[in-house]
Amino acid sequence: MKNSLRIKIKTGCFFLAMITVLVFCDPAEAAIVNTGHQKYSYGEMKTDLKKLEEKYEENCQVNIIGKSLDKRNLYEVVLGNPEAEKHLLVIANLHAREYMTVQLCMKQIEYTLSNYNKKISGSRVSKVLDEVAVHYIPSSNPDGTAISQFGFGSIRNKKLRNALRRMGGGSRRWKANARGVDLNRNWAAAFRRKGRPGSSGYHGKKAASEPETKNLVKWVNKLKKKGKIVGVISYHSTGSIIYGRVAGQASSRVKKQTKRMTSTARSLTHYRLMPTESLQAANSCSREYFLYRKAIPCITLEVGRGSCPLSSREFPSIWRKHKNLVLREAMLFD
Repeated sequence: MKNSLRIKIKTGCFFLAMITVLVFCDPAEAAIVNTGHQKYSYGEMKTDLKKLEEKYEENCQVNIIGKSLDKRNLYEVVLGNPEAEKHLLVIANLHAREYMTVQLCMKQIEYTLSNYNKKISGSRVSKVLDEVAVHYIPSSNPDGTAISQFGFGSIRNKKLRNALRRMGGGSRRWKANARGVDLNRNWAAAFRRKGRPGSSGYHGKKAASEPETKNLVKWVNKLKKKGKIVGVISYHSTGSIIYGRVAGQASSRVKKQTKRMTSTARSLTHYRLMPTESLQAANSCSREYFLYRKAIPCITLEVGRGSCPLSSREFPSIWRKHKNLVLREAMLFD
């Protein structure tokens, strides 16, 4: 009799728990972006972007600005008013093995949208984004990321795949794109040819030789015609450092606004500020292109501490520092 009663009680508790789950765990409120695993892939990002756009269609636009060498889409996510007079750009994953920056940006997008009609840091999110549209490119190097996550076999184009295998070296710590070009060294900022095709260090045959770089340049030029680009945030890893100082070649306005952006980022992350790099010393980096060629304030944030690809165990600490960072930067200009 006692055993029978115990079984009934346990059964009752089980069904009560199930009812609680059904009542209180609204599937509509479940998180879309999964941050509990390391290899956040292009396919997963693509699926999540579709879900986010469907769920937050009034405040989110997903566009395709071009394609990579291996014909993967380069996605732009616009938060807020696409016709705003001011635009803040966020670029991540120029380096393949730094793919946790994709996951970080996707989670920032979801977090911002889920709080769209609320206040963060004392400001209503909807008001900020009505005046300053935020444009994300979560993955600038989807081919290279596929290589780093799943090997050379993930490249669908046979010619590209065979050429990659002839370059030698392992795939896991791959930094370049599917042609062995370092996309952060392929910009028209004191460009000079250097290195050879491979995992890292090769600048390419000429500035903006790669479709990924070309499409980013076209995207920036298009946005400049629509309104004022108030700043660029470039996400890299690793080191927990900020590149935020500006050399003498930049205008006083760019210096002043970059300093404000850097100060805000440091207050949230407590990252170490790196020394100034001149245009010549920077060696065709994207940040120097924005600062000195396009006169746009720009900071580069290197997230994490371990070697890349970063362990998923690092994500929670990175998230605590960065969940409000992009929105806080946008608040500087609203």
